[in-house]
Amino acid sequence: MPRKKSGKPAILSLILKNFATGPATIQYPFEPTPIEEDSRGRHYADLTKCIGCGLCKMECPADAIEMVPIPEGYEVPKVNRRKIYPVVNYFRCVYCYRCVAVCPVYAYVTTSEYRLASMKPSDSSELSISTLKKTGE
Repeated sequence: MPRKKSGKPAILSLILKNFATGPATIQYPFEPTPIEEDSRGRHYADLTKCIGCGLCKMECPADAIEMVPIPEGYEVPKVNRRKIYPVVNYFRCVYCYRCVAVCPVYAYVTTSEYRLASMKPSDSSELSISTLKKTGE
């Protein structure tokens, strides 16, 4: 049976060629990653517009939205009679934006922020609450 020639010279030339040209990938996080302006990223509810209807929670396919009471110390808009708001769990969210599309008052603020990795639970509560005024201000 004849012996096959080893592919070492071909592999060596390929290695040297690739070593000289550098990496073909983006060196994240050392270099910023270019993204589209309209990419789907972090989103949260503007509580000055939110009516607390819960349609976003019902429509969410990943069950990533929970309706929670607005904490004391914040001015609750008159349109939100139930005094609740949606909190998006970013670890469960699939970023389909069905919540954004179904909102009857267009209360969701959308961003293209994609850097959401964290060791602690990550949700939209702080961003949403920041849209309200504190009482006495």
